[in-house]
Amino acid sequence: MKAVILEGRDEMNGTETADLYVGFIAPLLPFSFLAVLTLVALPAAAFLGFHIGRVTLSRRQVDGVLPEQAPGATSLGAMLALLGLLLGFAFSSALGWREARQIALVNEAAAISTAFLTANLVEDPGRSDLQSQLLAYANTRIASRADIGSMEAWNAFLERTLEAQAKVWPATMQAIGGTTSDPIRAAVVRSVTDMLDAHTYRVAAAAEQIPPPAKLMIFLASVVAIFVVGNRTAMQGKTLTWHVFAFAGLLSVVMIVIFDLDRALEGTMRVNPDTMNQTIREMEAALAASDD
Repeated sequence: MKAVILEGRDEMNGTETADLYVGFIAPLLPFSFLAVLTLVALPAAAFLGFHIGRVTLSRRQVDGVLPEQAPGATSLGAMLALLGLLLGFAFSSALGWREARQIALVNEAAAISTAFLTANLVEDPGRSDLQSQLLAYANTRIASRADIGSMEAWNAFLERTLEAQAKVWPATMQAIGGTTSDPIRAAVVRSVTDMLDAHTYRVAAAAEQIPPPAKLMIFLASVVAIFVVGNRTAMQGKTLTWHVFAFAGLLSVVMIVIFDLDRALEGTMRVNPDTMNQTIREMEAALAASDD
């Protein structure tokens, strides 16, 4: 059934094929812009909260209210506790999904390698054609930075990998035809279907991410919390020291790491493709040796 679906994709246009992967959506902001925005917004919120607090303090002093009587300690503590809880859940989810993406890539590389080696059980010319198609498919399973530079480039990458995948099953059917024994046929078919399933698992793992509304909630909660910290500092008649900005900077770094881990196709913490690269090199070497 999967092979029939893959062959039918050749009749789809690029937009329809890209629509199969609705989990991959263009981020609202590029990662570099988001990192700079986070680093600027939190200290700015502390600075703004402090100056608003100074205005409020001057008015309260006119009314005879002492700085020691400034309210909000309980609210600030609850707000920071909630922020810590949100960041903890977000970091755990983003880290878990990144590990799932890495495991899915390793499993797919292993499945492609197994299918390539199992193809040695059949005779030429079907064996060489099947192994060549598997190698061509493997070469489409690593997205370069150019492939993720825009949604158009990403859609083109999806087209290439789906087209290469659609050619694997016909090559498999041709390779196991003729006088191939039933046990060998079963082994080859099983290895190829496992490889196709590994693609499905990898796509599912790559599409998982923190929902954009949740990211916005975490960002706003951080800004409000830092604003309140600066505001309460001024309300108590204290000066805005480096401790507040250090806390804002540390909080910014934590949020940037969470956003980085959450982005499957962008950022600095992408999955390590060494396993797939090694599989491709081994397949190329095996084909080169068989041609000699």
